[in-house]
Amino acid sequence: MKKIITYILLLFAVTVSAQTYDDFYNSGTDYLKQHDYKNAIAAFQRAIASEPNNRNNEYAYINLAYAQEQVKDIANAIDSYTKAIEINPSSVPALEQRAKISMTLDNIENALADYNLLLQIEPKNCKALFFRAYIYSRDKEYDKALNDYHTLLAIEPDNNKARLSLALLYHKSGRINESLMLLEQLMTEEPDNAEYYVARSNIELKEGQTELAIMDIEKAIELEPQKGEFYLTHAEILIKQGKKERARDVLNRAIELGCDKQSVITLLNKCR
Repeated sequence: MKKIITYILLLFAVTVSAQTYDDFYNSGTDYLKQHDYKNAIAAFQRAIASEPNNRNNEYAYINLAYAQEQVKDIANAIDSYTKAIEINPSSVPALEQRAKISMTLDNIENALADYNLLLQIEPKNCKALFFRAYIYSRDKEYDKALNDYHTLLAIEPDNNKARLSLALLYHKSGRINESLMLLEQLMTEEPDNAEYYVARSNIELKEGQTELAIMDIEKAIELEPQKGEFYLTHAEILIKQGKKERARDVLNRAIELGCDKQSVITLLNKCR
């Protein structure tokens, strides 16, 4: 009996040792398809450990990082993307994903560095142009942001997300008429898109046009009545108009829809 057990153990050891890099890698991709991220991580780690110098490890690290992201192991995901980039400094998918994580973590300096690298590799990378423009706008480098949005829209003229961002940037940089004209174009093309009415409402509020702002935010709520954040904007405008009792009613609806409590409390305090 002992000989049989020993034989089985030896057979198992030989089977495991006989697994190749491709076996581990393919198992990892199969686990990814099944959303079995823990086993995917283990498989890609085994692939890399079995052949540390394999040229395909760029992709093994990218897949490993993706699986790590899914289980919220963000620090190791960043490390895995970085190792992929060390293997291939021009790895577009690794740079894009690492930049995305940096944006999520509000590590803007690292994100900008990666978007700059991406645009050196692919000058027409629309994703990188969009997010770099956002960073420039955030940092009040409006001319650089405008240049990136215009470059992006020359490549993708129907990218309405970029057009909306450009409209908001026009307002930030003092080009109010251009901002409103672009929003009007977007509304004509997509009259049921609540985002456009919210954007125009915020601009009108900042310009002191509260009556117009109320009309637009109410239209947005009509289009998407379950969006709690719209009610916060509505309440803010009502408070500006001195309609505090009505603002409280609106904020109660925001609470029902699960809005951020601190934001609601801040506005409720202004209703006193």
